[in-house]
Amino acid sequence: MKTRFQRIRRWTFWVAISLLLLSMSNSTRYLNPAQMAASPYLYNIVEWEFQNFLTKWVHRLGQALPGHPDQAERQAAFEQYFQLGQEERRLARELRDAAAFDDLQIRDKILSSLSDLRAQRQKMRADVEETIEAGISSVIVDEDLSTVGQFIFPPVDIRLGDPPKLLITSPRDRIERVHDVLLSTDVTLQEREAIESQLLTESDMAALVENIGGLATYPASIPKNQPMRWTFQAAAHEWMHHYMFFRPLGQNMFKTSEMITLNETVASIAGDEMGDMAYVLLGGELPAEVPAPLAEDIVEASENVHDKDDELVFDFNREMRQTRLRVDDLLGQGKIDEAEEYMEKRRLFFVENQYSIRKLNQAYFAFYGTYADTAASVSPIGDQLVRFRSFMPDVGMFIRTVSGVSSYEEFLEMFSELEG
Repeated sequence: MKTRFQRIRRWTFWVAISLLLLSMSNSTRYLNPAQMAASPYLYNIVEWEFQNFLTKWVHRLGQALPGHPDQAERQAAFEQYFQLGQEERRLARELRDAAAFDDLQIRDKILSSLSDLRAQRQKMRADVEETIEAGISSVIVDEDLSTVGQFIFPPVDIRLGDPPKLLITSPRDRIERVHDVLLSTDVTLQEREAIESQLLTESDMAALVENIGGLATYPASIPKNQPMRWTFQAAAHEWMHHYMFFRPLGQNMFKTSEMITLNETVASIAGDEMGDMAYVLLGGELPAEVPAPLAEDIVEASENVHDKDDELVFDFNREMRQTRLRVDDLLGQGKIDEAEEYMEKRRLFFVENQYSIRKLNQAYFAFYGTYADTAASVSPIGDQLVRFRSFMPDVGMFIRTVSGVSSYEEFLEMFSELEG
């Protein structure tokens, strides 16, 4: 006779299999144009959750058993993980150079070194994730964002790996984020461009397949090959989405485009600040702050854009904002072809100045414009939130206050009261 545990385990298994099969359905009857174009490469979140959710918690429970590394050993492994990540990025650059020069002998040697290094980092991953989670959790408790005492809800949970790619579409005659489709992590450059071309020719839509800095699955999916400070910021950013999901701000996120921007920008501002606090807590050092320039310095700089070697000083934020404003102006006049020609010229200009933008189109601005604290956005929400944050004594108060708003209009009312 089967035990009750065996029956539960078997029932759970078949439910999981059923959900997985449903998620892998090949039916395309209800797909939008972006999903149709990308249908061979769609990302399976259900499958990813099955592969990662239980594994994370099994590891966490195992930490309570004897024989695991102590705190000092885990700290040393944590630092080594990111040192090896820096080495991995260096080898990846050398691999691209070897491929460009068609040097097969050097390429194979680098590939072997990369394989060994990645295997070493993979073994360390679970403990590193625990350390990052613990650092961010400490900040959450200090900022009084936990539910009861030391108990944090939702718990901080991340997975260092390869987040999916994101397909974004926009109409060609305006900048508007229409479709978001998650794609497989291993979609190739040629496949990306084929999808984008298909949507342009068949649906007359600007499209972009872009890497993303994380995904608020549970556990949150965070890129594994980024520097330590960036990783802390990304992990805190995605936890902010988990936190806001249970509050009015997150629950009303998709009601309007302003609410999407408000959510993403709050997560960016608060995530960067909390991530930096956790980074310092774990031994990281922040770069020295550069004093804000005086008004007369800004005027002088705008009149003299050359340095002492008489070379043009390149400011990415200034140039990208200028590009966005000009594109909006051209599209507003109905000059679509002229706007697209201008964006391609500007893309080449960015590439010449060491910013490797693969495609600069309406979808690029539709995606990055969602984050109002970036130069690709023309939304006033970024400046409003920065000023809103300045009225708060700490980031915890900022998060608790802003996460309670249900609409952009409610946020504006609260912001107006603070300024008044």
